[in-house]
Amino acid sequence: MYPWDYRDRLSMYKLILNYSAKYFTQFGINNTGNEFWALTIFYGILYQTRRYNDPSNYLVNGRPQKESFISVKSGWSGINYYVIVPFFLAALKSNFFGPLSYPMELLQQEELRSDFCYSFEECNASYPQVMAGTLKIFEYLQAREKTSNNSENPTYNTDMEKITHYIWSRHQNGIDAGKPLFYDNSQFYSTDEKHFAEGFLTTVEFLEAANYPSDMKNSTIVLSTFPHRKLTIGDWFILGWNFNISEKVLLIITKIISGINNISGGAFFNIWKKIMMSESARKNAQFLVKIIFLLPKLIPSDN
Repeated sequence: MYPWDYRDRLSMYKLILNYSAKYFTQFGINNTGNEFWALTIFYGILYQTRRYNDPSNYLVNGRPQKESFISVKSGWSGINYYVIVPFFLAALKSNFFGPLSYPMELLQQEELRSDFCYSFEECNASYPQVMAGTLKIFEYLQAREKTSNNSENPTYNTDMEKITHYIWSRHQNGIDAGKPLFYDNSQFYSTDEKHFAEGFLTTVEFLEAANYPSDMKNSTIVLSTFPHRKLTIGDWFILGWNFNISEKVLLIITKIISGINNISGGAFFNIWKKIMMSESARKNAQFLVKIIFLLPKLIPSDN
């Protein structure tokens, strides 16, 4: 597989979704209750909003970028790389996909080669915490026992709270590994896009601490409000005129949460994490998030 092609990287998500489906049968029909959906949906959104393009130049070797091309120079694609690739490599390592008719390996991109790892061993050498956490997810799922023997749709004793926590924790590990790539390439983005990216990643940490469900339905509630284009100068402070109401709500929330957290030197997030140690507090936070992001969708918009 070539992880710098949209279709190949999407195949990694699809394999994980398909092979993990049986562990989420009881949580939603047609695999909609799968907690890996948030990663997959956001991947598609970043592609649709052209955030995987080379921010310094839309040309590659003098030609327009291919539709399926993912640039190694995009900070967004670099961060996403460390979100999905460790998952995929750990799944292979743990034999999560079962016997394969042919071996799978990642084809390397020579440009900025030292910024990326392409095998489990290479990633483990550079990011042992990331790989250990990812292996833990697939080992947990493979250890699940059947709670029904329905031949067509057997169910397993998957603890939704626990697997959601595992996935979010590993997701954050991947972001921490990929963030330096965003900083390295940040000069190619507008100041407002940089502010938004930093703020959004901070906001995601608050959602993770609340163990917000990452299945298809709940992920769509939040991620469908993601700005349809990269921010340009002025968008972060006055909110671009062609952003719809839902997009503006996300931008406002991102500004408030990241702003308070920055002013407090991170104390706001530490307090939030302590509050979220309570199950009832997590449930209330999850409900509040849904209300905040669903209400704007009920308001008519001309955009």
